[in-house]
Amino acid sequence: MKKILIITPNSSHIFGFRKNLIEALRNSGYRVSVLTLDNIEQERIDKEDIEFNYIKDKNRSTNPFKILTLKNKYVKIIKKVEPDIVFTFQLKPNVFGVRAAKKAGVKQIFSMVEGTGDPFTYNTLKWKIIRAVCCFLYKKSFRYSKKVFFLNNDNKKEFIDRKLVKENQCEIIHGIGVDLEKFAYKPVKNHKTFLMVARMLKTKGIYEYCECARLVKQKYPDAVFNYWGAEGSVKLSDIQSYIDDGSVNYLGVTSDVRPYIEDTFILILPSYKEGMPMSVMEAESVGRGIIAFDSTGCRDAVTNGETGFLVPVGDAATLVDKAIWCIEHPDEAEQMGKNARKFAEENFNEKKINKRIIGVIGNEK
Repeated sequence: MKKILIITPNSSHIFGFRKNLIEALRNSGYRVSVLTLDNIEQERIDKEDIEFNYIKDKNRSTNPFKILTLKNKYVKIIKKVEPDIVFTFQLKPNVFGVRAAKKAGVKQIFSMVEGTGDPFTYNTLKWKIIRAVCCFLYKKSFRYSKKVFFLNNDNKKEFIDRKLVKENQCEIIHGIGVDLEKFAYKPVKNHKTFLMVARMLKTKGIYEYCECARLVKQKYPDAVFNYWGAEGSVKLSDIQSYIDDGSVNYLGVTSDVRPYIEDTFILILPSYKEGMPMSVMEAESVGRGIIAFDSTGCRDAVTNGETGFLVPVGDAATLVDKAIWCIEHPDEAEQMGKNARKFAEENFNEKKINKRIIGVIGNEK
């Protein structure tokens, strides 16, 4: 029985993003261990009988002294676990975990790029320097990865164009997938309820969403704009004025977003850049139309005019127009949601996606 070590930044990812893949791997005969940068969810992971390892580190920390020691910490754990295969996810595991696995003597290494994040989004001098460093590290690491999985075509093209990975290394999958039974189709209850699900980040379009809500409610005061998501670089106080005047209804955070998706008519995600947006996949699975920025990741998840609308990035005015169109054309907008469910069935079935990932891993020697 082969042993596979999954390296991901946060222990919460094990349940939020990796659990079904882990179950599929175990059902295919693999023994699975995980390695994260915190132990917050250790008790839950132990109950699932998954071998758990962690290194105390902050995923978003840019402290150069801590970063320089991370590879050696990974090496130590990998040698202890003795995996046949290492599978890395997200930036730090992809650039340090891959090289650590190579140094530890692991011959089968796989990686997944779930989005390019802040280093490939901002263009200030600081971020250009960080991007250059990231590109150097990616190029150095991915030479050792048998296959690199991408969630959208834009990210794959960018990495090939920057010579960070070879084309024959690349595999495209449509996100990590959705449980189509858990996120089953539900009829629309209210044709004037909108929802955004995302962390509070400027690059997720939180301000554009709030402004859209305020402007739409000037014409349709009974429209409801719900927002679900934890604080990030943007704090609750930063959008408090929109909450206070009734433009946005803040729902907080929850372990189960399904009731909020089922209660909505249209999901709005004005994000500047995504890998493959989970909120869009889940909403489409439930049968909800989408209004999203025409950005990396989003354009792979939304078929403009069929499953929703793609709006130019940063164009809040068009965001408002499309939201109003949905209110004024409820039958057509509801049909977009039905189209979205079919799209989800064809593209986001997690069982098919996991089967393909495992097939790729099993075929590489």
